[in-house]
Amino acid sequence: MTNRTAESKKGRQQRTQNLLDEITESQRLNLVGLEFLRGILEDNSERVYHGVVERPNSNLIVRGELANYCIPLEPIIQSFSNPFAVNSPEGLPPVEVHPLGKWVRNHAPACIQPLDHSEIPGTDSLGILVVGLLSDSDLFTDPAQTSFRNAILSTYGKIQSPISNLYSDFLQKQYGATIDYVAGEISIKGTHGFTWYLGGLNDPDVSSYSLSSSVRTGSRRIHTEDTFHCMADCKRLRYLLPLLSKAPRIFLEQEDDDLAESEEILSSVAEHWAPLRRAIESGEIDLQ
Repeated sequence: MTNRTAESKKGRQQRTQNLLDEITESQRLNLVGLEFLRGILEDNSERVYHGVVERPNSNLIVRGELANYCIPLEPIIQSFSNPFAVNSPEGLPPVEVHPLGKWVRNHAPACIQPLDHSEIPGTDSLGILVVGLLSDSDLFTDPAQTSFRNAILSTYGKIQSPISNLYSDFLQKQYGATIDYVAGEISIKGTHGFTWYLGGLNDPDVSSYSLSSSVRTGSRRIHTEDTFHCMADCKRLRYLLPLLSKAPRIFLEQEDDDLAESEEILSSVAEHWAPLRRAIESGEIDLQ
């Protein structure tokens, strides 16, 4: 029988060398990534550069097509210097998002991580982030980049702005919805001839959205002045638009426990849609 301890000792030196080789390869790949980053900086020197503030508050500035960005450098440098340090971050730090043409104190943060981030050298990750911000129109329309898109929308709001056309296209492709910047509302086709309108985009007194509907060519009916007061998930379009595209049918199915159980909204819709009114009157749907 082979002596496992002897075999283990026999391969010890090779295993140690393999470990050192892997560390060396990791450093080599980071140096290759550094040259990739250097090339990006040199090719885009007017749009990517180190800010005027020095360490520890320094930033890499990226001037995109939609907004301007600050990448905090201190946590990145710390992670490159010593990834085991207590304050060393996991992944890339949040990027500061500022509107075109000015820096603002209350900027929005965006968490952006390259796909398969854990499989590539850190310097490559930073380079990929910079390239993404330079082409921020593509980043904005990427369905996976919710944090970035929310930060841009927080920066400009849902009004006419540098992102208006992009956001309009995104809503149409992603949800089949239409945004009217003049009226300040988003519309989407539902079931049974309904069209739903999420309004109040330009009204500072509306915390979330107003909700109204029309049937075919009929008149508009308001169901709530502000979803903030009658449902929990009152503002997230990723929730509201897919559900409204199935409404009012979904009100009868009772498969949703927020929009489809809002007493204010159901009561209002029932005034104009007989199937829902009958379901409530028969007790099939309990508004309580």
